[in-house]
Parts: sequence; C-alpha cells; structure tokens
Amino acid sequence: MSTGEMEVALSNREMLVELGERFAELRRAEVAVLDLVAWLDKHGASVEFGYRGSPALMVEDIGRVSRAEARRIAERARVLFGTIGISGEPLAPDLPNTAEAYSRGEVGVEHVDRIRRFAAELPADVLTGESWPIAEKALAEIAGDAGPRGLSRPIRELRARLDPDGQAPDDRELARPDRQLWLEQRHNNWTIHGTLDYETGLKLRSVLDALGKPRSSEANGGTPDTRTPAERDADALAEIVQLAANPESLPENGGEPFTIMVTMTEQALREGIGTATTMDGTIIPATQLRRIACDAGIIPTILGSEGEVLDMGCRDRTAPPKLRRRLIARDKGCAHPDCDKPPALTQAHHIQHHANGGLTTEENMVLLCAHHHTLIHHTEWQVRIHNGKPEFTPPEYRPTNLERRLARLP
Repeated sequence: MSTGEMEVALSNREMLVELGERFAELRRAEVAVLDLVAWLDKHGASVEFGYRGSPALMVEDIGRVSRAEARRIAERARVLFGTIGISGEPLAPDLPNTAEAYSRGEVGVEHVDRIRRFAAELPADVLTGESWPIAEKALAEIAGDAGPRGLSRPIRELRARLDPDGQAPDDRELARPDRQLWLEQRHNNWTIHGTLDYETGLKLRSVLDALGKPRSSEANGGTPDTRTPAERDADALAEIVQLAANPESLPENGGEPFTIMVTMTEQALREGIGTATTMDGTIIPATQLRRIACDAGIIPTILGSEGEVLDMGCRDRTAPPKLRRRLIARDKGCAHPDCDKPPALTQAHHIQHHANGGLTTEENMVLLCAHHHTLIHHTEWQVRIHNGKPEFTPPEYRPTNLERRLARLP
C-alpha cells in the first residue's frame, strides 16, 4: 500500500505507528547485509575474488559505497557477527547482544557505532574478561528504549568501572588573547557579532559541533532534524548561555537565578494562553514564559480584566541552589532517556506547573535540557517521579522495547 493510499485509511497516530515499524524493517534489512558481509568474510570470498582479503574493499566494490563507509560496514559486521583469525580460527563477535537487538529492529546503526567505538577504546583484557558480556548486554537493552545519545551516560559510567585508569590528562595551558563582542537588541531578537582569536574560535567551533549535532529522528520526537547548520549553531549557543545562566555558574549573583519581570493576566499565567510583556516591552507567548519560569526568576505582575494589579509575584518557583544540587545528584544531567546532556546544560522542570499549584520540591522537579524541556511541554511525553527516580512515558505511537517484545509473542 502506498503512502497516499494509507493516508485515506489511517490517522496521523496510526501513521506514526507505521513509521516505527518501517524503521524496524529498515534495520532488519541492514542487519541482513552485515550478516552476509560477515559470512562472506569467514568463507574467504574477499580472497577468492581478488579483494586482497579485505572485506572493506569487497563491500566498497559490490555495494558502490565510499571507502570510509565500506570500512564502517566491514567493522560493524565483524563486531556483530565475528570473523576469522590469522590462523583460520573463528573469532567470536564482540557485540552479540547488540546484534540480536539490531536483528529485531530495536536499535539502529548509530547505537551500534556508539557501542562499537566504546568497545574499541577498552583494553584488550577487558573485552576478554567476565565483565564485558554483562556490560554489553546492559547497553543493548538500554539502546532498545533510548536514542543513540541515551547511551552516552551509561557508557561513561561503564568506562569508569571497566577502565578506571583511563588516559592521562592534557596539561597544556592556553593564552588569554584579546577578544571583542557586540550584542544588540533589535525588536524581539538579538544580533550578535564580534571577533575571536584563533584558539578561542577553534574551541567554540568544537563546542558548537558537539552541541549542535543533527538530532536523530528518535531523539527528535520521530521527525527528521531539518535545522540548517546556522540554526544548529544558534541552538548550541543557546545551550552555552544556559550553562552560564545556571545559578551555580553565577557566584556574583549569590546563587540566585537570572530574573525577568513581566506583566500578564491571571488566565495567561495559569492556562498558558495569551502573552506576557517584559519590562523592556518585549511580548512573549505565555507558553514560552511557563517554560522559562521553570529555571528563571520570574516576577509576574498579575493584571485583572480591567488592567488592575492583582498580585506582584516572587521568585520562589525556581529551584534554589541546594535543591538543584539534590536534583543533580539524583538525575546526573538531563533525565530524559534519549539524552546525555550534563547538569550544567539542564533546566529544573516542574512536573506539575507552579502556576497550577505545583511545589518547588524534589518530588515535583526533574532536570531537562532545553530540547527535552520543550518536548515535555509541547508533546505527549509524560514524566513522573516513581520510587524517587524520574520515569518517562513516551507517546503511545512511539513503540517501546517491551511492546516490540510482546508483539513477537505467538
């Protein structure tokens, strides 16, 4: 059935379920290719047909892909399905559990590459020890329910356990050159321009690249990331600003968050409908203010239907430094399962909004990065605190690992 024919018969929600299954089908097809590459390698096809014993050269020629991609495909086939040693003995795969999850369509190539790169960085004795099979199985299970970035935090924790010595730190010191920056407000936006020295620009470029990577469709709510490079850089810069705006990053403010004074109606505050006006005259949607209010000092002047002042608010809706430290200890960064953002790039989100009676307490707050904070506010993702830990419920159209397993039962 074509997409046009399905549009007539299915709702958008049913189409999203269909999209999830199509992704699973695509992944199962990818696994079939990798399994075949591994089988051909084990049976000497790359030698028999003149590819100098290199499965990558064989893949490059037969698959008509770039040499770099051919190498990645050959390496994925090796770690997922094993290979033949120098003396002809079979070598077991490094990632058998990941291969099984991939074969079921539960994880994608980006999950595989993250786990594969992690394995490649570990000492050889770790991969042949008793701990690695347990760690790899745990990563495969996590990957079945999270986006690729959701593996970053468990990988960091496992690296600390499996390879505690790590690499020696780099003690290089950088100079402090002159820099210039201009920031100018134009209407409701800001224009920024300036000059940076080479080393600072290089560091900024690296940070922007790290924070502004295109989001996978899974991490982006099931839709492709259509942002331009300039938009991704701007979003990354916004995260850097969030890092600097966190209370613990601003000791000169005595641990207080940045403060915004606004005027708005009582209905706009409580229902997120309408607009609010800042003290400089900028008009922002009430929904945006509710999101900002989770992690900024908002002092609202509440107006009645006739424009009279009903209430001058206070800042107790934000997480004070002591509470934020407890949230950091509990969540260790953005708590969303598809995210690996560190605590400094997170905002404290009220699960039940402050305007609706939600308390500024550990039991009603969770750390979220800017992207997932917006996702929680505007999509069907839900979060609650269960047994002292954040528990996320995805939209019903987003298949979970458990649902996939149940679907395979007879």
